[in-house]
Amino acid sequence: MQTRFSQIKTLTLSIALITVATFLLSNSESGIKKTNLEPIGNTLPGFDVQTYRKDWHFIPKSTILKGIKWLGPRMQYPGSFKADTYPLTWADNNLIYSSGGDPVSEIKNNGLEFLKIEGTPDNYKISVINEMPDFLGWGGHGLKPTGLLCCKGVLYLFAHNLGKRTNENNEKCHGYDAQIFMSKDYGKTWFPDIKIVENSPMFPGRDFGSPCFVNYGKDNAGATDGFVYALSGEGWANGNFLKVGRVPEDRIMDIKSWKFIGKFKTGRNPVWVRNFKASIPVFKDSGFMGYPECVYIESLKRYLLLGWRFKVEKPDKYSPDDGSELAIYESPKPWGPFSLVAKMDWETPEVTPYNPRLPLKWFDNDKLEGYLLFSGSWRNGGSSEFYRVQVRKFKLVRIKK
Repeated sequence: MQTRFSQIKTLTLSIALITVATFLLSNSESGIKKTNLEPIGNTLPGFDVQTYRKDWHFIPKSTILKGIKWLGPRMQYPGSFKADTYPLTWADNNLIYSSGGDPVSEIKNNGLEFLKIEGTPDNYKISVINEMPDFLGWGGHGLKPTGLLCCKGVLYLFAHNLGKRTNENNEKCHGYDAQIFMSKDYGKTWFPDIKIVENSPMFPGRDFGSPCFVNYGKDNAGATDGFVYALSGEGWANGNFLKVGRVPEDRIMDIKSWKFIGKFKTGRNPVWVRNFKASIPVFKDSGFMGYPECVYIESLKRYLLLGWRFKVEKPDKYSPDDGSELAIYESPKPWGPFSLVAKMDWETPEVTPYNPRLPLKWFDNDKLEGYLLFSGSWRNGGSSEFYRVQVRKFKLVRIKK
């Protein structure tokens, strides 16, 4: 009798456990919509929930913006300048400054050059201010620009790959040894001398190896708290996570004044640490965190983060022939929490765009309309007709309340 009772008890317990497990599983399947959480890449064709569930990583949808709307076709720069990367800033003299990575011309065909952009989105001119003759090397074997900022009339340029590591994959795995260069004459001269810091950069290694500056407005007008912020992705393309550092705006060149997020306290309040090698990722979206771009949208009181990825990864490089995807996120702080605004196929495989940038001078805060500036395919060593500045008008679409 006792044995029979034990069997019934065991069977009842087993049924209860199966019921609970079934309930939890069904809720995990349907809980995405109920909690407004979206698996990574869910807006992309062919999305496979099981593939992304391996990381158990979800990104909430934005409750402010529901996406972007293209307002015109892609416009290709008609001039002769060819390069990529193009970090941007809006300077106090009302010009847009940028830097082109791996320029292709009769004068220079690697490294980087420093540029100014004059005019309107439909009629602008790119001029080379400084050929940066000591900034040399193609792809991962040379210096590349990753971020740019104008603050109090001074330009600050992030460049990485200072070490020119011979064991690096030339076109795929670079993104290390970052350094800030400063110019007080709008790019004509730069400090420190690259020859002095080439083997001793401010941010050695990969822990903060692909940084951009957060841009606010003209000459950094509208910055919220007296700090300059920098976000670093993982490598130059198809990275997975984002890290955050900051520095008082009058101490940008002093590495000892920089601090980085080492952990979060209750309420997602960051704990700042001096050692960037102790920094932690604040955001993850597999494949979309290479070179980041982040700007502050004053009218929304939100940071807009741009990410992107190449669709096809080959053993020696990311494919410049098979298309790319664009991702847009927003957050109340530079460190998040980030919400997904849009994720989509980006232009065509023929163009295979990358490195999206948002020039704030060309952005209307009231209409939430602006222009995305980006690079086009570098196929065949940059000989592609698309390997130059591309721009396309867009509008951020609000969620109606």
